[in-house]
Amino acid sequence: MKKLFIALGVIFLALILLGAIGIGIAAFKGAALDKESKAYVDAAVPAIISSWNTQELLSRAGPEFNQTTKADEVQRFFSGLRSLGKMQKYQGSQGESVTSQILGKGTTISARYLVSADFEGGTAKIYVTLIKHGNLWQIAGFRVEPTYTRKPPNQALEPTAGRCVEHV
Repeated sequence: MKKLFIALGVIFLALILLGAIGIGIAAFKGAALDKESKAYVDAAVPAIISSWNTQELLSRAGPEFNQTTKADEVQRFFSGLRSLGKMQKYQGSQGESVTSQILGKGTTISARYLVSADFEGGTAKIYVTLIKHGNLWQIAGFRVEPTYTRKPPNQALEPTAGRCVEHV
């Protein structure tokens, strides 16, 4: 009986040790994915929003984005956002990556970030969703909430804080 309790204790201790090692590995990989996805966002978003360049966004878009959004929709969306003027300051991004395991579909690595930027005519909050395909991060979602501090050309001035211009 004593040997049985010792064997069960050793098995239980081994399971705890394996669980701790697994948590350590997941935390290490998670931190690396956070760093990687943040670097991607901090390079991609300024390139896209500095002149609201449709091609800069579409060249980074993943299949998830392309299935739900057409190039002409992005063009119209960005055309309206150009009234913010030139980007004055990129405030950086905040967010994190998430690793999900779905039975039958495998592992999905994604990330969500909130970006803030100042423009000549206002500010914008940009919500970016990324997905990782192999070793490549791609944009799966891109939403902009502008706040105008000056009158956009040929438009009546109205407060827009908290309004989403369009969801792409």
